[in-house]
Amino acid sequence: MKKVFLPVLLAAMFSVAAVEPRPVKVVLFPFREAEIAAKVDGTVKEYKFRVGERFKAGEVLVLLDDTRYRIDCERAEASAQDAKIQAEFADESYVSQKKLFDENFQSKIELKRREAESASANARTKIADANYLEAKLLLGYCFLNVPFDGKIEEVLCREHETVRAGQPLFKVIDDGKLLAVMNVPVSAPRTIGTELSFRFAGHPDVVKGKVFEVSPRADHRSGTIEIKALIDNSDGKLTAGLTGVLTDGE
Repeated sequence: MKKVFLPVLLAAMFSVAAVEPRPVKVVLFPFREAEIAAKVDGTVKEYKFRVGERFKAGEVLVLLDDTRYRIDCERAEASAQDAKIQAEFADESYVSQKKLFDENFQSKIELKRREAESASANARTKIADANYLEAKLLLGYCFLNVPFDGKIEEVLCREHETVRAGQPLFKVIDDGKLLAVMNVPVSAPRTIGTELSFRFAGHPDVVKGKVFEVSPRADHRSGTIEIKALIDNSDGKLTAGLTGVLTDGE
């Protein structure tokens, strides 16, 4: 009796274990992240925020030495003002010559010359204005910011170091929202907007989130599909990189 009963019991235990679903592992990622590079050549003057310190969208994070670009901007502004004065004088001269021409006191060729001078002066004004706008743009690139709230994750270039345009300066993340990334069985798909529950290491409370993205391709090896759920982390209780499990039904 014992010899018959033991194999039957073991077979039943293995059968239950085989059908029991494994917990779905979840990893938290920042909602947005970016590597910010210098847009102009220069020297890193000052970081306004330190690693892990939260900043608001549009706040200046890093200052580059703007001495050279400020001088270029002032020079371009002066050139634009000079070009405008020259254009106004050319326009007035043309109007004066036009009146003389209408009264038969000026030749047509002279009028054409003044007209060409006026057109040329106005063209130079547009060029000077464009140069001034470009100089202001380059000056503005000495003040680096990010269009979303977040934190500096890593500094790639230290203060007082010289950088080239295109050289990465620092990395930022937006962890005010987090993406819970997981692979769920194809047999149990989730649609965008579905509410899910999670538990994460070191956090006793159940965390809620909604499906934000569903991969259009399944993994044929594991029979799963990747989904991402968006979690509100405005209170900062969760941290990117944490792992946890999906706990639907809690």
